[in-house]
Amino acid sequence: LLFQHPGGEEVLLEQAGRDATESFEDVGHSTDAREMLKQYYIGEIHPVRTCPLPTMGIFWSTWLIPIFGALVLGLMYRYYMLEGRAS
Repeated sequence: LLFQHPGGEEVLLEQAGRDATESFEDVGHSTDAREMLKQYYIGEIHPVRTCPLPTMGIFWSTWLIPIFGALVLGLMYRYYMLEGRAS
């Protein structure tokens, strides 16, 4: 079907891996094309189910590392400043 498509193979390749229902309907295919659709029909694409992410977990994972890094840098700075005065 790819090489026999009247619109060229590029049209089909652009829609590969996606739901092409809207594009198919927009073009206004003939009755023969709709009959061929039944022959090549594979199935329907269902939306992906997603689980809600815990908002508190995202907050801690996003801010914990930068806060810890700033704390370590602050302690290192203080240590080196005190050591510099003692020398």
